[in-house]
Amino acid sequence: MESMSENYSRGQYQPQSRTRTAPPHLRAEAARRQPSGRGSSPQRRKPSNGGSGGGRGITLIALLVIAVIVGGGVWMWLNRTVYVSVNGQSAEVKIDSGLTDILSVSGVSPKPGNLVSVGGNVLEEGGGTAFTVKVNGDELTEGEIGSFRAKGNEAISFGDGTDVTESSHEEERESQPKLEPASSVGAVTFVSQYGKTGRQKFTVGDISGEAIEGEVIEPVQNVKIESVNVRPENGRKVVALTFDDGPSKYTQRYLDILSKYGARATFFCLGSQIPGNEGLVQAIKNQGSQVASHTQNHEQLTLLDPDALRSEVTQTFSAISSAGGGDTTVLRPPYGALDTSTWAASGGTFSASIIWNLDSLDWELPGVDTIVENCTLGVTSGSIILMHDGGGNRDQDVEALPRIIETLQGQGYELVTINELLATDSRIPESVASGNATIPEGHVWASEVVE
Repeated sequence: MESMSENYSRGQYQPQSRTRTAPPHLRAEAARRQPSGRGSSPQRRKPSNGGSGGGRGITLIALLVIAVIVGGGVWMWLNRTVYVSVNGQSAEVKIDSGLTDILSVSGVSPKPGNLVSVGGNVLEEGGGTAFTVKVNGDELTEGEIGSFRAKGNEAISFGDGTDVTESSHEEERESQPKLEPASSVGAVTFVSQYGKTGRQKFTVGDISGEAIEGEVIEPVQNVKIESVNVRPENGRKVVALTFDDGPSKYTQRYLDILSKYGARATFFCLGSQIPGNEGLVQAIKNQGSQVASHTQNHEQLTLLDPDALRSEVTQTFSAISSAGGGDTTVLRPPYGALDTSTWAASGGTFSASIIWNLDSLDWELPGVDTIVENCTLGVTSGSIILMHDGGGNRDQDVEALPRIIETLQGQGYELVTINELLATDSRIPESVASGNATIPEGHVWASEVVE
């Protein structure tokens, strides 16, 4: 080692500080802690690419992993399956499943109900509810079915669907009367009651248009037809002679015979026979007898359509009135044929139909004695006897008529008109017995028959 003298002599000697130089790591620490001098700027540390930055990335990844684990767990919990009983069989379904979803995996196939009209008729098969259901024994309403969610362990029982009735609305309508036919058949059939319209509420189907009767606001009054054999009251003994198919050349001879015996009768005239015989029509009335209708052309009324029927009836009524025979709504149907449908189709143009209890069968020309017997044997008070003053040779009738009257009067019978005969039976309304009953004001006819 060189000595200090040697260094010095070489000019290399430098006086050394008395302070010893610290190791490098201590100098760096001292420099860091030493405050900066005047005018000097503080030194900033540069961030390192490693160290704390790497730690934050690891933390973020960890959080994401935790979130995935937690979220997956929640998802699995929310979508877990539970067990329910469906129609007695165990079924595994997703939690909160609705009934439609449960049904789809159950293997149960309930039959849907139908869409029906307000009258109960099927409008659409399968158009009703899809099913009915009970949960734990309780029937669910439609709203409860839609809101049900399975939680597990429910006992579910599906059944067939129910019918659904179409939507409807309420209407107030007029109720039309119907015709109530007679319950029996007698020689005199008449209108015992005319009809009145009523008002009633109806339920009307929006699809079908069907109308179902509801609350009655004003009751309807039906037309009523009754049929009887006349039962004279107060012990009176009365019978009615009747003559068809006139007036004819025989009519006046009949009237003369009736007048001779103080008897009266009823002449059922054909409208087609009246022109040219108007005087005979007036003579019938003047004698005290009655003029009524045997229709216009002797058509069978049960075979006519409503318009032809009414024309056949009303023409004769008009002809009788115009000829001076008086107003009448009484007729004798040709062949005695008149049924319920004919009454309904008549429009109320006539009030009474008169047939007979005893038939002379004079149209067969059986002989005077037979005609007399046919008109007198079996007669009772109230009997209506059929003869003819037109439609053929009536010489036998002209000869038989006095004997008939004498026989009946000899038995104590009074020979009267149809109107007079009807008036003896209180079951027959006075308006009908008048011979000219018509539809009263405020009343109507019925074209439909009660079933």
